[in-house]
Amino acid sequence: MVVVRSFPKTPEIRRRLHALSFMLVPWGLAILSGPFVIDHHAVGPDVRAWMMAGQYAALALLCVIAAAGIVRARGARRSASAIAVANIILIFLLVSVSVMIIDPGS
Repeated sequence: MVVVRSFPKTPEIRRRLHALSFMLVPWGLAILSGPFVIDHHAVGPDVRAWMMAGQYAALALLCVIAAAGIVRARGARRSASAIAVANIILIFLLVSVSVMIIDPGS
């Protein structure tokens, strides 16, 4: 709701929000390296460790991209912040679930 309310009206500020479209990269990394695509039961511990590293890398990459997007979106920082926080919360939940599926003892 905050994202919709704070979305800027002027076109030049809207163009600055395109930097946030790179947030799709961590989503793809989290999904493609996660247990929803790779059968973690059929692989060894080395591949599971790689999957966990991919999950944590996706979370870190999203934080970096969100910070860069907020800095880049002059005039639209409130909207960029709301988009970034919403994405960080969602990918944190996705990574948490994926890590718990990959390694149930974690």
